[in-house]
Amino acid sequence: LILSTSVVVQAFFTTVQSRRAPRTTFLHEDQSSSSCCINDSSSSTTRELQFNMINLIRKDEDTKQQARKIESLVSIIQACSLVEDDKNESDDDDENGAEREYDVNLPEHLAPLRRFLCTSSHPKDHQGCFRIFTKNSTTSSPSLSLPSNVLFSQETPLVFLRDSLSYQSDAMLQKRGGMMYDYSEAVVWCCGVDNHQEDLEFASRVLDDMPFAQLHLGSGLGKQQRNSIDSSDEGQHEDIVGNNCLVVELDLETVGVLESMGVLLCDGDTNGDCDNDSSNAIIGDNNTDVSTVRCNLNSCDLAVVENSIHCNEKQTQHTDQTTAQEQQQQQTTIIKMIEVAVDSVRKDPLNRNNEPHLVLIAHSISASAVATAISAWKQQQTQQKQQPVRRVEDLLHQALTVVTFGNVCQSFCDGPAYIHISMYDDPWTVTLGSSSTNDAGGGRDAVYFHACSPYEYDQVRWESVPQATAICSLESHNAHNLNACTIQYLCLLMRINGIQSFRALYDAASFVDPTFILDINPKHFAVSCNHGDLVVPPKLDYELLPAMIRATRGDKWIWKFDGDHDDEVESLLPDEIETRSHLEESFGYNALEDIYATCCR
Repeated sequence: LILSTSVVVQAFFTTVQSRRAPRTTFLHEDQSSSSCCINDSSSSTTRELQFNMINLIRKDEDTKQQARKIESLVSIIQACSLVEDDKNESDDDDENGAEREYDVNLPEHLAPLRRFLCTSSHPKDHQGCFRIFTKNSTTSSPSLSLPSNVLFSQETPLVFLRDSLSYQSDAMLQKRGGMMYDYSEAVVWCCGVDNHQEDLEFASRVLDDMPFAQLHLGSGLGKQQRNSIDSSDEGQHEDIVGNNCLVVELDLETVGVLESMGVLLCDGDTNGDCDNDSSNAIIGDNNTDVSTVRCNLNSCDLAVVENSIHCNEKQTQHTDQTTAQEQQQQQTTIIKMIEVAVDSVRKDPLNRNNEPHLVLIAHSISASAVATAISAWKQQQTQQKQQPVRRVEDLLHQALTVVTFGNVCQSFCDGPAYIHISMYDDPWTVTLGSSSTNDAGGGRDAVYFHACSPYEYDQVRWESVPQATAICSLESHNAHNLNACTIQYLCLLMRINGIQSFRALYDAASFVDPTFILDINPKHFAVSCNHGDLVVPPKLDYELLPAMIRATRGDKWIWKFDGDHDDEVESLLPDEIETRSHLEESFGYNALEDIYATCCR
């Protein structure tokens, strides 16, 4: 009996291991010509790949060139996925098939759903799932997420999303709302799986403890979960560099194609231009030709590459089934949320059941993934279900509000109520995104809010450094920084006008009084009234915005670069006396203490 039992157990683990996801394939089915070769000892040097973010994100007008670019990007992602899968398999083998047991301080209201939670240490397993926020989390705490099918199996998904899956601080629970939140909305922050809990907590505190749910986007290639990093494992996996890079062997042809298109920056190039002759792009030792090159890729760059592929699904003909399913999962989750919100409006137009209004928030490249999902839902309704376009857009406008910070997308479809917030000096939004000066792809009746960031030294650096240095990272200018600039600007807009919801902000900004006729130029007013019914002080970005950044300790989130000194960064923001003066002039006595107590507790 004992022998038979051991045989059954051994057979069970053998079956489990045989059910692992199949390895990804590449541009060609023939493995001899694949775009990736792992652990090739013949490659003695490693090249640091740097992308031209403008050419990477921007769509080529030539459809054939665009398809060729996407095909090459897919091969890079597949190569990175193979490296990551091999590393994950070795980790699983080290556990000898034993199931991990985590001691997690799970909220009481989610205890009945414990068996359905995802506790994987691999970031890609959380793609398209909702983060579970735990109290007293440590660096060794695992990432927890709730699969989307569990959410949509609830009787009222939006209510469950607002009350059970959103981050709620102790202070918010005590005051049951806040100065900028009235419980009328279910707010979902769509961001990458590499965003840590403290990132969202800070944004919540700046907006007076506004609760947010978080939807995981992307597979997090190159990003290790904090609990999977152990000092004893140093040097065991040479394909994982630090905590944010991957080392892979790429096909020389793939690298050459991207270089010829200007998507990849050539070694030693300072202008972002490469010769069209891709055959001379990379050579081996002693001037011998090589078929592959060992490359080091940054995880932040891989997130942008994944997003570019996801937003061009029609041209990803060579994407393997596993990668396609992972990309489809996050889009399906967003589409289901839109469907639930639209059905609620359809069945209860006057909202007598007090269903929360759906709000989707996205920053930078995540806005492109949200826009792609909304367009896919609209296309499904108009083409497959033969619904009138105007009817579909009206339902979207009533059911969905989309808020973007520093977006780099120009393909927002008409329908939802869009609020686009960015800085005038944000080079990425100005070049690639939707703004008031380039609103062609921002969505009909979209509302735009702009200000000038206090980071003048970034603008000087952007204009003085070589072009390749400036365009190789989305974190090269702090005007694009969410926690150090843009979220404080939104806080000021809502606090000055007493706004308690994003939909109310949109309605107030888009309001047009037909009886309001001016007999004087608005530039002579003490306040700016160019945003509908909102009051926007004329020196908001010169005085209040730097003061709010200082009061909320947003300066701790500033992106610093080689050669930057703390004194230079400190000089850009007002000191405590000046900060107190600006805030108390607009918000009354003890304003600095109140803001500091909320944001820095």
